[in-house]
Formats: sequence, structure tokens, C-alpha cells
Amino acid sequence: MTALTSADVLTYLWIAVAALLLIVLYHVLFLVVDMRKITRRVDEISEQIESMIMAPISVADQILTWIMELIEKERGKDKHEKKITHPKKD
Repeated sequence: MTALTSADVLTYLWIAVAALLLIVLYHVLFLVVDMRKITRRVDEISEQIESMIMAPISVADQILTWIMELIEKERGKDKHEKKITHPKKD
């Protein structure tokens, strides 16, 4: 049986480190792919939540716009009627 030298031990350690590094990189690859799937799903969920929140806000905005237009039309009619009903007397 031959004795192991420090160079042999160092070589075996480098081989073990390389093998472990390959295993770690393999697992990191799967983790990254899973994280991409998770972030896509989170993005889809956030878009759905945003649409659920924005729909009532959009309807409320349209209603308020419609009410403001009606009020402005009524003010315009009131001013026009006042001019017609109260002509200047000379």
C-alpha cells in the first residue's frame, strides 16, 4: 500500500469540491426556475387584485364625472334662464 501524499489529498479535496459545486449549481438551477414560476403567479394574482380594485373605482369616477357634467349643465341653464327672465329695464 502506498502512502498518500499531501498533494494527493489536496487533489481529492479539489475533486470533492468540484462535485459538490456541480450538485449545488444543479439545485440552484431548479430553485431559479421555481422562483420564476412563483413570481409569474404572484404577478398574475396582483393583476387580478388590481383589476378587482380598479373596477369599482373606475365606475365611481364615471358616476362622479356624469354628476359633475349634470351640475355644470344645470348651472349653465340657470344662468341662461336668469338672463332671459330678468331683462334690463331702461
